[in-house]
Amino acid sequence: MTQIKPKNSYQLENDKINIKIKLAALWTTLMFLYIYADYFQLKTPGTIENIMNLKTPVGPTTPGLLIIFSVLLIIPSLMIFLSIFFKPQLSKWLNIIFSLIYGAISILIIVSGMGDKWQAFFVLYNVIEVFIFIMIIWQAWNWPKTEKYEK
Repeated sequence: MTQIKPKNSYQLENDKINIKIKLAALWTTLMFLYIYADYFQLKTPGTIENIMNLKTPVGPTTPGLLIIFSVLLIIPSLMIFLSIFFKPQLSKWLNIIFSLIYGAISILIIVSGMGDKWQAFFVLYNVIEVFIFIMIIWQAWNWPKTEKYEK
């Protein structure tokens, strides 16, 4: 006689996610955080005027400074792709190194924004970004290993 299981006795599947997919998802999350934080930054007093007057937090806008800002955003964008397509050893260390660098930048932004009510949201975004960088470092550091077989 077959026993019928009640509906609530089933568990949801929890498939193992490849480390490369996890890392790419974390970098993708960061890119969304960057986009939304920068979008909301446009709504703070003086930001549009500063943009129109070619002023940045680090000085006047120059072609060279725009290249530096571009590189700062190109790297995390590429890490989405590189986390999946680079060989594990290279991907692991790039994820750790870039997370440490960008995490340090986020911490500097947090410190510089503390106490300014118009920067509170930006501080919040950067706290979440630091958490994501910690997750990237943790995931990359604990990259699953496999036994090496010699032929």
